Amino acid sequence: MPPVDIQADRQMDLLAAAVTTCATGRSAVKIRDFVRETGLDRRDITPALRFLTDTGLLTSGPAGWTPTVSGVRVGQLWTANREAARTVFGEVWRDSWVYQLLIDSVHPGVALSADEIAKAMRPYRTSQLTPWVHLVDWLELARYVERDDDGHLRLSQAASAGAGAEKATHGKEEDDEPQTPAPDTSSPQLGLVLPLSMDQLLHLSAEDYGAVMRSLATIYDVLSRQRA
Repeated sequence: MPPVDIQADRQMDLLAAAVTTCATGRSAVKIRDFVRETGLDRRDITPALRFLTDTGLLTSGPAGWTPTVSGVRVGQLWTANREAARTVFGEVWRDSWVYQLLIDSVHPGVALSADEIAKAMRPYRTSQLTPWVHLVDWLELARYVERDDDGHLRLSQAASAGAGAEKATHGKEEDDEPQTPAPDTSSPQLGLVLPLSMDQLLHLSAEDYGAVMRSLATIYDVLSRQRA
C-alpha cells in the first residue's frame, strides 16, 4: 500500500529520479540517490519504493532499485509533461493488481467519495482505511477515476470501457476452458505477501476472512496472467 505521509505525485518523483539516475549508466539506484534527487526524507522513501515495486514500476535487488520498462515509459515523461505521463501511467498500470481490484470493486457510473471507494477496495472491514484513501489519489493520477463538480468520484470512461473488455475477455476464457480438470503443473510461486499479520488473520471474523481471500484471489489471478 502507498505510504500515507507523502503525496502520490511526490512518490512519482522517485520513479523519475530512478529513471534519470539509471540513464547515466548506473545499474541501480540507492536510497541516498533518491534523497539527493528528490529531497524527500529517507523514512518516507522506503515505503514509497516498496509500493512502486509492488505495482510494477520498479524492481529491487541487492544493488538497489531499477525502473522496469513500464517505469521508464512513465518516469521519462514525468519531468517533461506530467499530463502525458499520467496517460501512459494509466495504460501501463492496467497490468497491476490495483486496476483489477478497482474494476472488481467499483461499478461504472456510480458517484462515490474517496472514502467509499477505499472501503469498497480494502480487503476486510477492520483494516485501516487511510492507506486505501491514499490509494484513491493514485487512481486519480492514473485517470481511472474522475472527480465531478460536487467532488464525487466515478470510474473514468476509459476505466469503465476497460472493465467491460476485461470481463468479456475473462468470460470468454472461462467458456473456452475444458470442463475436465487441468493437470497439475508446477509453476514458480508468485510471492504474495498478506496485507496483514498472522495474528490479525487469526482474529478476523468469518466474513472478513472471506473478503481477504477473495481480494487475494483477484490479485493472484492478475499476477498469474502476467507470468503466463
